Amino acid sequence: MLCFTAEQNETINLKYEARNLEIFQQKFEKIDFIKFPIPLRPFVTRNILVETFEEGEPLSVYLQGSESTQIKQRIAAMGVDMLLKMVFVDNFVHADLHPGNILVQGAQEFTSRQAERTTLVDMCDTLIVNVHPSRCPLRLVLLDAGMVAELQERDLENFRSVFTAVVLGQGETVAELILHHARANQCKDVEAFKSQMAELVNEARKSTVSLGKLQVALLLSQVFRLLMTHEVKLESNFASIMFAILVLEGLGRSLDPKIDILEAARPLLVKSAVSLI
Repeated sequence: MLCFTAEQNETINLKYEARNLEIFQQKFEKIDFIKFPIPLRPFVTRNILVETFEEGEPLSVYLQGSESTQIKQRIAAMGVDMLLKMVFVDNFVHADLHPGNILVQGAQEFTSRQAERTTLVDMCDTLIVNVHPSRCPLRLVLLDAGMVAELQERDLENFRSVFTAVVLGQGETVAELILHHARANQCKDVEAFKSQMAELVNEARKSTVSLGKLQVALLLSQVFRLLMTHEVKLESNFASIMFAILVLEGLGRSLDPKIDILEAARPLLVKSAVSLI
């Protein structure tokens, strides 16, 4: 059991963090590799939050340590899947995803080889396979859910549409979507804007679209820089979402340079591409 207090700070209401934790638990209820502390009601007030104590190792241990490549790759994949679900499925994003807020559980029992978890017994003509599941599955525990990010429906649609076009390598479509959804459009040279956007996206796609060669957050920042150059304004609160992508991308690159966040996002986006584009 863990207890947090918010003394002499009227801007902090720990009831919101408890609510956020419960929402995350509901949304990730069927995802066994992501876990959140459980608020212990009625011991939750504006200034006090009592929650379950979660054991685990800080993610930073795996960023700096000499653990196996397999476990690092698995942790990276879990982190990317978690972020994509938050952004594109739930529209409810943990906005403080630094390594200190992420614990790793079950690392000691983790193995990628089923043979190491089974016992084969040959009794005459019968082969008995005895499976020994891990006592604790490998999973990530997310702490400190006081800050979350949500987009308005229109902003979410814009974000998803643009991301879909990037995944499909459709640079001009990215520009057209942005121009269509822009709330303040003072672009003086539409054709130049579309051409430069197409070049930016197409060049990114040529680099194999892997995190080892392309930083997604960098690509998005270049897109928004182009918007500023051409005075195309999207009045959307993307800052927290962008920061979450930036942090998770950096962690993913450190753990597994070959992980591909755009390809991981493809199943979530392409299936609705017809309605979005």
